Amino acid sequence: MKIHIVVLTLLLSFSFLKPVVAQDEIIPKIQTFFDTYQKEFPIEKAYLHLDKSTYTLGEDLWFSAYLTAGSAQVPSPLSSTLYVDLFDGEGLLLEQKVLRLEKGRGSGDFVLPAFGKAGIYQIKAYTAWMRNFGEEYFSTSVVNVIDGAGGSFLPKIAYESISTSGGKVTYKANLAAVDSKGNPLSSKTIDVKALAEGEEVYSQEVILNADGEVNFTFSIPEKANLSQHVELTYLENENYAVTQKLRLPYSLTLADIQFLPEGGHAVIDMKSNFAFRALYPDGLPAAISGSIVGGEVNFESNFAGLGKFEFTPTGTSHQAKVLEKTTGQEVLVTLPEIDKSGLVMQVINNPAVAYLTVFIQGELDIKDLLLVSQTRGIINYMIKGVLANGTWGVRIPKENLISGINEITVLSADGTPLLQRLLFFQQDDLIDIELSQSGNIAKREKINLGLGASFSGAASTGSFSVAVLDADQVDPSKDMGSNILSALLLTSDLQGGIYQAGRYFDDSSPENQESLDLVMLTHGWRRFSWEDVMTSTFPKIENFIEQGLNVEGQVSDTEDTKKGLSGGKVTALVGEGIEIITSEFGPNGRFILKDLNYLDSATITITAEDNRLKNFVDIELELPEPFFFTIPGKYSDRPLWSEELAATYEARFRMNQMINGQDEIVDIEGVTVESTTLQKEEDEIQKIYGSGDVTLVPEKIPGAVAFTNVFQLIQGRVAGVQVFVSGLDVNVLIRGVGSVTSGTQPLYLLDNMPVDAGTLMQVNPSMVKSVDVFKDPAKAAIFGAQGANGVIAVYTKTGGEIFTNEKGSLVTRFGGYAVPREFYLPKYDTKTVENAMVDERATVYWNPLVTLDEKGETNLEFFNTDLAKRLVIVIEGMDESGRLGRLVRVLE
Repeated sequence: MKIHIVVLTLLLSFSFLKPVVAQDEIIPKIQTFFDTYQKEFPIEKAYLHLDKSTYTLGEDLWFSAYLTAGSAQVPSPLSSTLYVDLFDGEGLLLEQKVLRLEKGRGSGDFVLPAFGKAGIYQIKAYTAWMRNFGEEYFSTSVVNVIDGAGGSFLPKIAYESISTSGGKVTYKANLAAVDSKGNPLSSKTIDVKALAEGEEVYSQEVILNADGEVNFTFSIPEKANLSQHVELTYLENENYAVTQKLRLPYSLTLADIQFLPEGGHAVIDMKSNFAFRALYPDGLPAAISGSIVGGEVNFESNFAGLGKFEFTPTGTSHQAKVLEKTTGQEVLVTLPEIDKSGLVMQVINNPAVAYLTVFIQGELDIKDLLLVSQTRGIINYMIKGVLANGTWGVRIPKENLISGINEITVLSADGTPLLQRLLFFQQDDLIDIELSQSGNIAKREKINLGLGASFSGAASTGSFSVAVLDADQVDPSKDMGSNILSALLLTSDLQGGIYQAGRYFDDSSPENQESLDLVMLTHGWRRFSWEDVMTSTFPKIENFIEQGLNVEGQVSDTEDTKKGLSGGKVTALVGEGIEIITSEFGPNGRFILKDLNYLDSATITITAEDNRLKNFVDIELELPEPFFFTIPGKYSDRPLWSEELAATYEARFRMNQMINGQDEIVDIEGVTVESTTLQKEEDEIQKIYGSGDVTLVPEKIPGAVAFTNVFQLIQGRVAGVQVFVSGLDVNVLIRGVGSVTSGTQPLYLLDNMPVDAGTLMQVNPSMVKSVDVFKDPAKAAIFGAQGANGVIAVYTKTGGEIFTNEKGSLVTRFGGYAVPREFYLPKYDTKTVENAMVDERATVYWNPLVTLDEKGETNLEFFNTDLAKRLVIVIEGMDESGRLGRLVRVLE
């Protein structure tokens, strides 16, 4: 690790950009802290550029990974391993990719489950090193996933009123439901449930009228749940249910409404800027307006639930009357206590002048003050001052600042922070990206794009990622979600999510700049605690920099002798000579094999020899566990649906099947092997009822190591099979089988023995060899009446299938880095069988790792689809100095 830090130190040698303007006994302490922090505890940040933000089930989700390090945010020379986790709409971990990075760059993809659940999916990206500094630094991306083959049930709920009484929140709701063609679901029965953080808190059935509508009222406990939603279920036919999950709004009484004076303090009879923030427990903004009680000050929130007003307090306590603009609900909110005396701050950033102006006013017995301005630990200005006639003004040259969030702090002589203010500043340091086009945007025509990048007139040879999309299916030019600028300059340095973060970097209009400053005024997390600065307290390091894959394990005494282990050596052979790694273990038997580097999975042969016991030892490996198994789910106010993507779904799905071949996760059929093998004979002996219509093999399901129950292996991976898990309860519906009289639950088998669903819930997925699903009534007939609703048969591993473990040695398979797939680019200048297929792809071109030549140029070539008439191009990238670039352009 020391070598890595020395490398980074050289990259950050310019950290103190300008000489400071003051000397004080606490100044060396401040300088030493930040210098040490940068050298010994460089922060890493991750960002994923996705090919688009809306997908259909069964589609490929492509991403390009960027990892930066240190205050200068250069491409990271530290971690080479990036973990990328995919979560469904309920926050359940579906899959984890472990990426190999080179110079802070990598790429990967997820195949979204073809028969999974539509919803708002989330993706988190992080390194082991980042875990030392908190989840605030993890990258989080959000995408919409729709069921392109669905559309039979599209409900909408309008809440006429929300009220609270006796610890309950009561909703008066209007439910209207139509199909994809807009036809009302007349006289249909809808099962309505309300769930809060996965727990059912309300349930009833409602019947729609002839217009497909119904009014109803319900109540739930008044509680600040991190997520809550309404689950609406409609029986498409007697055996198949369609479920939509919609966000359940909160009572305004549960919103976090804060009024924050600029600088952190307000003083009686002194005018101050007050900013405010109104957010619900799930992080979404509240639309509010209101006024200060007893005054003439009115206010109203913007799109993000933020706003500000000028106010001169007349006492130590004030209240605001707050109105929710949609429901009309009102609450009283107490402003923070007003100081009788003290200091207030105002920061003015006039774009027309070359400096920031900081005004400090008030009365304070403290004579000596110190102003410190820093960005990500890079001190750009320090100056000592005193109040003169109750005022101190400071001008901070803008040339000192670097792009990102700048923190301005006024300290007392002993280092106590008195006032603090965040300010976002953007230098003219973005990469200039130029794009040229040749070729017509017509059916299957060849298109050439010329890409050029420069900075200050000089060629930029950074690394970029490029997405080209059918703008009439998905238009990211209107997407206000995260992008490379908002992720690395804004959200990664603030606590909590930022609503529509990309919007602030859409342009540099005065409205956007004012909105961005509201974010600065209302988000109080600081990367550094001044108490830690003054006490030289640094983060506790529990996770080290990973420059490869790590395998951890335990050596133990086979005979359990009294003397036990004395320590020795462990050797690992990866594959057939891919790598040979050695390590040591002490008397406790713990060992770690570091920095392995191989793709997919490989057989690892581990041998251990103890100095005392020789090879009379056992070896056990620790299986890696994801950092997250679940996270709070996200829900939309209305069904996720896209007519444009739904219209092309079948053509895109067929092409995807052709490109990827038979999907090994979805509907795996039994494989016919010509020669009889011992393994096949064992399978036939174990499966006395034969193979099912679908066979799922956990070892072939990416991310299966994260599963906690058998039903997660099935969920979203078998056509026509719906799995509903709530706590310890599970319900499985198999479309096409079953009857009204025989119930709905299938027959469950564990190693050929009938069991109930609860028993299967207790089976560890890591011990499962395969799961067979019998859907065809003809195949299920062998089970008699018990198999009328289908059969789920689970087969566990035998001892020899887990691994071989002999004295002093262990042979097993261990997962490696994810194998990056290549994006399919059809070549329509030649005739092939594949080219005869209809091409209606939404993502026309994707290149996650674009490198430019010494002139800062490159050419990209691809063929248009059968459908696209407008193309939107998104280019993002970074150079070796950490400068960022982004371009979005629509071609017609």
